[in-house]
Amino acid sequence: MKRTLLTTGLVSALVMGYVTPSVAISDSASTALPGTGAKLEVNAWQCSAYADKCSFKTSTKAKKGGVKYNVSKITNMATVKANGWQATLALSPSGTQVSENTRQVSWTNENTWIADINGIADPGGSLNTSITTCSDGGAFKSGVKAFASACAND
Repeated sequence: MKRTLLTTGLVSALVMGYVTPSVAISDSASTALPGTGAKLEVNAWQCSAYADKCSFKTSTKAKKGGVKYNVSKITNMATVKANGWQATLALSPSGTQVSENTRQVSWTNENTWIADINGIADPGGSLNTSITTCSDGGAFKSGVKAFASACAND
């Protein structure tokens, strides 16, 4: 009986087009914010398995000694790309269309330590479509700035 219920639940999830990721694909990078003792951390995550749509998240964080560090301005740009022959991409939030298979969404915050973006990618147009999620981040404080990038792909 348990096996039947588990199988039914999995089939239902696949039919609906969503599979909750058991393991995310991720990447991160960091760089120093000169003269402050702080670090800029950039992260990109996306689901590792999906039937139709895939969740993604990107973030840029400023930290000093592992603790939140407020900066004048912090930015994050998520670039999501569908990979594959004649791949297309729909994104929520929709963002800016770079090409038929690439979208960008950006967010800027002031006087805080974090800028993050999350959403749903809907790749299509190819039997072998996958996605790549990149995060480009920057921070500015007292006339100094730092930038870093990270990309997660399946």
